[in-house]
Amino acid sequence: MGGRHRASAGRSPARLIASATLALLVGWLAAVQTQGALAVFTNPRQVTANAFTARTVNLASSPVSGFISLSMMSPGDVVTAPITVTNTGATNLRYAVTSTTSENSLAGQLDLYVKSGVTTCTTAGFGASGSTIYNNTSRLGNTSGVNVVGNPNLGSQAGDRSLAAGVGETLCFQIGMPSAITSAYQGLTVTATFTFQAEQVVNN
Repeated sequence: MGGRHRASAGRSPARLIASATLALLVGWLAAVQTQGALAVFTNPRQVTANAFTARTVNLASSPVSGFISLSMMSPGDVVTAPITVTNTGATNLRYAVTSTTSENSLAGQLDLYVKSGVTTCTTAGFGASGSTIYNNTSRLGNTSGVNVVGNPNLGSQAGDRSLAAGVGETLCFQIGMPSAITSAYQGLTVTATFTFQAEQVVNN
């Protein structure tokens, strides 16, 4: 009885040692596997000089101010003058024109006509050629702004004018004082500002 007890007691340490050895071996294998996962060779390459340049949208007018005016107007008087609009940018554009006046009283009485393609932009030659863009009797504009050519809102609008890069066109403006205007408008003065608003055509 006592011998069997001793033999059993002698085997127990051997099992403990084997278990400890196995645990150490498993731990070492885990460490090797972890190191193997981290050992990744890399070889980066750079693709350089990827430059991007924005297009330009640029509309020029000539002259830039005071292209049409007439002081001391009388009933029946008419004044006519051209303005050249040029796309000096690097992309095709469309543009619109608004008329904003310094007051509404006399501005609401004067006639405004705008044509394109007029051969001779004078009062005598105005009706001989060209296509009418704007024809509004008794409305030069107002203090809030009136759309004369197209619409300045973004996107393609009815009446917008298109110009390719480097191309220009001449618009012929005519302003008249109606013969039937009353004496209530004597001595009044109005100034009109024509704003040319350009925008890109591509992706718009």
